[in-house]
Amino acid sequence: MPPLFLLPVVLVLFAAADASPAACRNATCGVHTVAYPFWLQNSSASALDCGYPGLGLLCLNNTTLILPIRTHQYKVLDIEYGTHTISLTDADVEYYSTNSSCPHLHANLTIDDNSWLQLAASDSNIAFLYNCKSNDSWTSAWKLTGCAAESENSSYVFLDDSITGEAYYYECETVVVAPVLDIHKKAMVGVYESLPPANRSFGEVLSAGFKLTYSAHSDKCGKCERTNGWCGYPHNETSTTMDFTCFCEEGPTKSHCGVLCLANHTVEMCITPLFACGW
Repeated sequence: MPPLFLLPVVLVLFAAADASPAACRNATCGVHTVAYPFWLQNSSASALDCGYPGLGLLCLNNTTLILPIRTHQYKVLDIEYGTHTISLTDADVEYYSTNSSCPHLHANLTIDDNSWLQLAASDSNIAFLYNCKSNDSWTSAWKLTGCAAESENSSYVFLDDSITGEAYYYECETVVVAPVLDIHKKAMVGVYESLPPANRSFGEVLSAGFKLTYSAHSDKCGKCERTNGWCGYPHNETSTTMDFTCFCEEGPTKSHCGVLCLANHTVEMCITPLFACGW
């Protein structure tokens, strides 16, 4: 018969098993696997506990994964959980051919310093200036062709965002700074840095996307997953604090599954064998 002092602890763990959000397991959208710290907004109510606030993804037609940032949508190209990066492209690009000579974007990407997501070191910027008064002094600009709603005005693209202040001076209707992968931006520049190669377009560079990095408490989550748990970040409406949680078959814990240790670590009492105490 098991020691009596162990039974209350075991009973408490199993009593909490109903709190485990099964929606965290095997969440997919098309070819994408959605796991901590991301979660599917249109999966179930319990999926809210599967990841960080603000990192809920939308699955459209069970094929397209979307990350909403503020009021704009970005299509997910890939999530690399091993390197903690997510690759995105502006959803506006989907409405324009990648061969378009004038892709029209509508929103700047704004990321706060305290955001879960941050621009990766591999990113760079290009600036689109739409429907501006012509200015021949913009020697670093490439004039866009085929833009709609233009009469005597012109649209331009710059390979950085340093021109944005000057653009307002020249009465541009819209200025959008778009993150892109720096390697693709450099490929746009010809040998003499004057013209883009004829076989590439700005639509292609935008479609290739950009990367954001995230911190996922990887040590904690890895420890949890190695003991057959799955990681979550429960949202407590009565508190402003949210803690990492490892959801186990036995119930939620703050660390990992299957191991119970005495406070002094002198005696190990394991529900699931083969895993050591002291993590």
